[in-house]
Amino acid sequence: MGMVAVATAGCGIDVGSKPAVVTTASAMTSPVPALAPQPWTLAELTYHPCSVLDSEDLARFVLDPAVRADTPPEDLSACSWFSIQTSLSGRFNIRFAPAKTDLSDLSQRRVSDPLEQQIAVGGQRAVLKSEARPDGRNGSCSVHVSVPSGGSFYLGIAAAGIATGVDWDVCAKTIDIATVISGRLH
Repeated sequence: MGMVAVATAGCGIDVGSKPAVVTTASAMTSPVPALAPQPWTLAELTYHPCSVLDSEDLARFVLDPAVRADTPPEDLSACSWFSIQTSLSGRFNIRFAPAKTDLSDLSQRRVSDPLEQQIAVGGQRAVLKSEARPDGRNGSCSVHVSVPSGGSFYLGIAAAGIATGVDWDVCAKTIDIATVISGRLH
C-alpha cells in the first residue's frame, strides 16, 4: 500500500499525517466490520470514512477515485480526495473526518473561531469558515456539520497553491459536498 503526504496550508488538513492510499481491493480485504446500509451514524463510518462518497459523487465532483484514508492518533478516521482537473486554477484537495462533538453548543468545539459563520447544511446546524490567500482570492473553506445521532463531521476543501487562490467559489463547493454527506447520515 503506497503512502502519500498531504501538503496544503490553511485548510485544516494535518500536514503531519501520512494517509494510506486505499484501493477497492485493499478495502475489500480489510478485517474491519462491514458497513451497514445508509443512512449511517458517525460510529458506523469510523472504519469506513472513504465510503461517504460513492463513485457517482467522485465523478460529479471530479475527484480521483484513489482515496487516501488515515487515522490520526487522537481523532477518528478521515479520508482525503484530490481533484483530477487539469488546470492548476481548478484543482483542489478535500478532507472528510467524523468528529465526536456536536454543534448544539458551539463552545464544545476544540477550535472556536470568531470569524466562523453559523449556517445550515442539509437542515443541520453547521459552522463555515473561508480563508483567502495572500493574493486576496479564494483559498480554502471548511465546515463542521452536526449529525442528528450525535457528533459532527468536518469537510474542508483547499485550492492548490499556498500563496495564490482561485476565482471559483470554494465555499459553494464545500457546502454542496457537505450537503450530499449530510443526507447520508442520521
